[in-house]
Amino acid sequence: MPQLELAQITAGMSVGDLPACSHRVLPTTTTGTILELFDRQHDLVGVIVEDSGRLIGVLSRSSLMERLSQPFALELYTKRPIRVLHDSINHVPDVIPAKSPIHEAAHAALSRPHERVYEPVVIEGDNSDYRLLDVHTLLLAQSRLLELAHDEVRQRKEIAEQANVSKSQFLANMSHEIRTPLTAILGFAENLLDPDLPEDDRRSSVRTVLRNGEHLLEVINDILDLSKIEAGKLAVEWLPVSVVQLAADVLSVMRVRAESKGLPLILNYRGPIPETIETDPTRLRQILINLLGNAIKFTTKGRVELSIECLDAEADSPRMRFEILDTGIGMTPEQSGRLFEAFTQADGSTTRKFGGTGLGLAISRRLARMLGGDVTVRSELCQGSVFTATVSTGPLAQVKMLVDPQEATIAEPDVGDVNLSGVELNARILLVEDSPDNQLLVGFFLRKLGADVQFADNGQIGLDLALHADAEQRPFDLILMDMQMPVLDGYSAVKRLRGLGYTRPIVALTANAMGGDQQKCLDAGCNDYATKPINRARLCQQICAQLNKSLVSRQAAPADETSRRTQSPSAAPTRGPESVAPERKSGPAGQLPDDPIDHRVALERVGGDTEMMFEIAGMFVEMAPGMLRDLYAAIESGDCATTKRLAHTLKNSTDNVGARRATSVAYRLEKIAAEGDVAASRLAFAEIETEMARLLPALERLIQPAVAR
Repeated sequence: MPQLELAQITAGMSVGDLPACSHRVLPTTTTGTILELFDRQHDLVGVIVEDSGRLIGVLSRSSLMERLSQPFALELYTKRPIRVLHDSINHVPDVIPAKSPIHEAAHAALSRPHERVYEPVVIEGDNSDYRLLDVHTLLLAQSRLLELAHDEVRQRKEIAEQANVSKSQFLANMSHEIRTPLTAILGFAENLLDPDLPEDDRRSSVRTVLRNGEHLLEVINDILDLSKIEAGKLAVEWLPVSVVQLAADVLSVMRVRAESKGLPLILNYRGPIPETIETDPTRLRQILINLLGNAIKFTTKGRVELSIECLDAEADSPRMRFEILDTGIGMTPEQSGRLFEAFTQADGSTTRKFGGTGLGLAISRRLARMLGGDVTVRSELCQGSVFTATVSTGPLAQVKMLVDPQEATIAEPDVGDVNLSGVELNARILLVEDSPDNQLLVGFFLRKLGADVQFADNGQIGLDLALHADAEQRPFDLILMDMQMPVLDGYSAVKRLRGLGYTRPIVALTANAMGGDQQKCLDAGCNDYATKPINRARLCQQICAQLNKSLVSRQAAPADETSRRTQSPSAAPTRGPESVAPERKSGPAGQLPDDPIDHRVALERVGGDTEMMFEIAGMFVEMAPGMLRDLYAAIESGDCATTKRLAHTLKNSTDNVGARRATSVAYRLEKIAAEGDVAASRLAFAEIETEMARLLPALERLIQPAVAR
């Protein structure tokens, strides 16, 4: 077999791909004729003896010569049919299917008796098409495959070693990225324990702790994002998005960082831009922030520029292109080539000088590909870089194109900055919630806005009250339904209500903010959902929207249907919140060092109402011992379902009083119980007891002034 052909052998080839001879003779052909054939064709290893397409046998050059070398053999066989000589040898031909791998064929050939190891083998193709393969060719092919396997092993070893080096570098970088801010946090937190620390130094220390804490959060978020992408668990939510507004939001965030380095941050639009596109706004924003953040980080002078244009707007697959140009340090082609690998930066000195985990660009490229595009780079050392991100837009045939996008930027209202002073909720609302402090918190907020609120402690009671009120022709205008409760959970209660023809709006209250959990609420029959902890302004907007939508729907109903239902007090349209900054009552400041209560969060939960915060804290202090007893009993009895429910309730209760650490531990216990791990539940409960031993005295100290009054 020629060496050139051997070089073309690949691991996926079969024995049928190797060159073989197909010289056939009849059993009646004389031995002398075959001798002449071998004399003329020196590379012929043998002949196939066939009769009407039926394989009789194989006669190799070596076996023929060996037999004819015996005394009187020439005289005996030369003029006689080849079948006579073949029968005297009495060898059954070795037949191998053409689809067999080369290594299997070589193994079969070498497993034959010693005297036949080097005999050619018969390759059987489709329709009994036989060919004769020289065993030396087969062994050469096998040798070539071994070389290829060795090369592959070597390459994989090199790749593995490179990956280990990259991961070792990454771990070293991560150790630096985590330990550096941790050192600052611990050091400045220790400073804060000094009672003689001047107020200016105290504020500076708190700001340093916050800044380093935010950096730690960014590092952890990068790691979690990458792990979710690699596990295929990062969901993409396709929504209509204003590119112009999203770009304005991103630049408003990044401009502070750019201005701190004296860099202009420029936005350009190239041609008309669609008013909206279909994409995931969270992931697109993450990509742009990563790319712009990198550009600003590696640029010390010059500018950073974001250019946006729509590609192939009239084609079947239009795309948006975001081009980020910087005049920073740039990269060599070699550095650019490995830039998008996880755990990698341009080189080690980059990490030491500029910091970072080396994950941002890898995450950005993978996110862009999930959005139907990609991230690429052009760069020149010491001249700067241009990163280009593309994403799919979805169909644009019915989308308005903005000729002057700069003029289209609008300021969307921030739901967090909403004044509720002018809101009137003239409505009957049923709050189905098993947590007494959540009943108090939400009920107080709704009553303050003019609503008539009635409580139900579980889904079964809520179901009965809603149906009874409907039968009495005094229906609730809206139901707020917690989704995790004892007796009957919110999902089941809503499904039963909808199954019985209940049409009034239901808004789910859920502590689970994942997209799948929210969809589960909607699938059960809820009109909307609000996530805990409750954002008062957003919940108010949701309630107003559902009440007004329900009113319009009832007014549009047929007259006989309308006459069967008594108009509730909310027949007048509900006045919603206006976009004005809220006025807040004064109260305790933020969280002091080693304080189990975050006073800022506790006040936010009650809209800045200090008296309400004291009332909820007092209620929690009274209820907590009983909650802990019930939780302990559930764990010891191995009742994971009850443990999960009670931990969920405790999590909400501790969150309402701003106890972040206790909330975190309760949340962990809830997850452990959901997995059915009793041993781990006991360990988590021990942490809860430790945290509650710190929290309850702190809450008692907090409410003492209110009790004294």
